[in-house]
Amino acid sequence: MAKPIKNTPVLKGKEAVDFYKTIDLNKDKKVSIDSLKAIRNDANMLKEILKVN
Repeated sequence: MAKPIKNTPVLKGKEAVDFYKTIDLNKDKKVSIDSLKAIRNDANMLKEILKVN
């Protein structure tokens, strides 16, 4: 039986400031084409494994 999922804590103070700084620094970053191809390949392999006949 699974354990219940805990609520996500609210960020306050320095943690909140750091979180928003990280978002601002990474908002313009793009995923490389190679990474995107690898992710799509893995997703397709999972789809094939989980196909219901």
